[in-house]
Amino acid sequence: MSDSGSTTTRLPASLLGAVALLVLQALAVTVVAGVLLYADLTAEATDMRIAAGVTVFAVAIAAWLGVGARLLLRRSPRARGPVLALELLLLAPAYFMITGGQPLLGWTVLAVSGGVIACVLAPATTRTLGW
Repeated sequence: MSDSGSTTTRLPASLLGAVALLVLQALAVTVVAGVLLYADLTAEATDMRIAAGVTVFAVAIAAWLGVGARLLLRRSPRARGPVLALELLLLAPAYFMITGGQPLLGWTVLAVSGGVIACVLAPATTRTLGW
């Protein structure tokens, strides 16, 4: 018996890798946002505007990563550009972490961002997204 009515195809490993790394990044940034929120709520009110801004920015980045992962999983060609742009934006903080006293964390961010970029630009992913 053949399953000729099924139109589902396997996603390439590079696309699944990009989605997995994006989900991992989204979870990590969500944890960081939670820590920042806790710090905001327990801090003195002197720099609350700046602290709240940093926390909102972290939440926005986590959301952007999660939405990017979901859109890539759905094979949306619209996701490619924003995901690549976000990963390129994350390279700058990685550099400053490396040179500013947090080299292990910086190299980790750099490696994960580079991995997402490589997976999204891989030929199999490009074909799957219709580029």
